[in-house]
Amino acid sequence: MLGEEKLKQIAQKALSFSNAYQAEVLLSVSGNALTRFANNQIHQNVAWKNLGISARVIIDKKIGVASTNAFDNESLKDVIARATELANLQEPDPGFVSLPKPQKIIKVSDDIHHATEEEMAAGAHIVIKKAQKENLIASGAYANDVSELAVANSLGVWAHHAGSSCNLSTIVLGKDSSGFAADVARTPSEVNAELVAETAVQKTLESKNPQDIEPGEYEVILEPQAVSEMMAFFQWYGPNARIYHEGASPLSGKMGTQVFGKNITIIDDPFHESVFPMPFDFEGQPKKAITFIKNGVLENIAYDSYHALKYHQKNTGHALPAPNTMGPIPLHMYIAAGDKTRDAMINNVKRGLLVTRLWYVRVLNPKMLNVTGMTRDATFLIENGKIIRPVKNLRFNQSIPEALNNVVGIENKLTPLASFEGEMISLAPTLHISKWEFSSATLF
Repeated sequence: MLGEEKLKQIAQKALSFSNAYQAEVLLSVSGNALTRFANNQIHQNVAWKNLGISARVIIDKKIGVASTNAFDNESLKDVIARATELANLQEPDPGFVSLPKPQKIIKVSDDIHHATEEEMAAGAHIVIKKAQKENLIASGAYANDVSELAVANSLGVWAHHAGSSCNLSTIVLGKDSSGFAADVARTPSEVNAELVAETAVQKTLESKNPQDIEPGEYEVILEPQAVSEMMAFFQWYGPNARIYHEGASPLSGKMGTQVFGKNITIIDDPFHESVFPMPFDFEGQPKKAITFIKNGVLENIAYDSYHALKYHQKNTGHALPAPNTMGPIPLHMYIAAGDKTRDAMINNVKRGLLVTRLWYVRVLNPKMLNVTGMTRDATFLIENGKIIRPVKNLRFNQSIPEALNNVVGIENKLTPLASFEGEMISLAPTLHISKWEFSSATLF
């Protein structure tokens, strides 16, 4: 890591090379380590460092963005020159008003924790040994990411933050079954490799010899990872100012109205004790906790500077790095915990399915927010409150808004989640949903 003062000097130097109306630089420094294992053996251990700078230049509402991965003076001059050249080639954007102005940013601890090769190998070894004991095959990865981010612009914005994460995930395979588990924490000592190993192995053993089951409408118990994989799409297509104002969101035009069940409250909190804090967005604007859905009622959506100024709203600090065609996205969003235990929710199921996680989820209709995908890594039939037997996976076609209108139970705790297949959800409860549409069977 380079440290705040060094990055500030680099940012100021880069901005000094610009004569544009407005300019912005986003600097990142990262250190990454990864231990991979497959077929019950560690096969890769790598570590790498990277740095980068992205420059955004605005000339008469014409915007250009360029990037490089070098911080020397010539590279800084070049990246500003290329961004300027690109800006001059663009058509003016009538929706652009201004880059953000400086605001006070809450300072959070810049805790950096590097995992050693030995610590990551030890975590993988615990999983492998547990799988071998049961004649199963474990594969997965232990990742340690350390990052430093800084944002500066010609209006005086300066923001800096550093942090780190550790992430252990595994899929354990049997002859005709599999089990998934993961854990994520700020430090290596907080990663519970024993629990990851035990959970994945137990799931694999319990889901042996899965039976066919007819597709159709079922009650479901979605475990936290499955909830994460569902709600990731709500993050992108739900409370997003660009999509909302274009009328393409399932929430469009519904501000202040009941959109989900009264037991659903959805919060974005970058300072929650169980997440990785981020005090500002990628434009250097301060973040704060915000409730999007309260007791099922839509109260807020996410804005960045562009859409806030365009639609005369308050910037909520949800900008992504430029150029961003997707719109503002909440990165610390979760469904508030309820009052049920996982076992109590299972006991309330007359006939349904317990779903460990979802896989290959894709959007069918963004406006309706219909998604399709498959269950994976241990799915079970529940009858009269008892888990009866493992079943083969099913493909589903399901509306997320409909699912959130049919939640009949929410777990009384939130589980921190490892990032898997790119999800951004950091916390999730187990959900009991009364109606979930499974459209077809699978072969495994």
